[in-house]
Amino acid sequence: MRSDDKIKREIEDILNKLDDFVPEETAAQRVRRKSSNAASSFMRALLAPLARISVQQVMLAALIIIVVGFFAMRMFPAGRFVLIAGIILFLTSFALSFFNRSSAGSGAQPKTEKRWRGQPINLDDEPSLPNRIRDWLKGRRRPKH
Repeated sequence: MRSDDKIKREIEDILNKLDDFVPEETAAQRVRRKSSNAASSFMRALLAPLARISVQQVMLAALIIIVVGFFAMRMFPAGRFVLIAGIILFLTSFALSFFNRSSAGSGAQPKTEKRWRGQPINLDDEPSLPNRIRDWLKGRRRPKH
């Protein structure tokens, strides 16, 4: 029985030391943590749709901004700034398209191998569409007797 009491005392000592080791969170720390979590989730919600925009879509939007800025420049003095912003956006997206292309070609992202029932398949060896149509037409013809 004494060993059980001894074990209980040791467990209680360990738990007491653990309580002293982990300091309690103050109200200010809790508010700061919750506000930073709220701010980060708000920013995530704002940036999530932007992550799906491709470089080509940005280039198209830049071209539209350039055209709008060109015509607005004749009517409003701020049109010149819209035109300049469109040109900067277009050149930036154009440069980014080259960086994306070069990183994809360098093997940065491995190409997934297509498999059928555990065996790798090569779809590049398939006959072309004209050859498939020709073969289909040959099969449809019936020999004359």
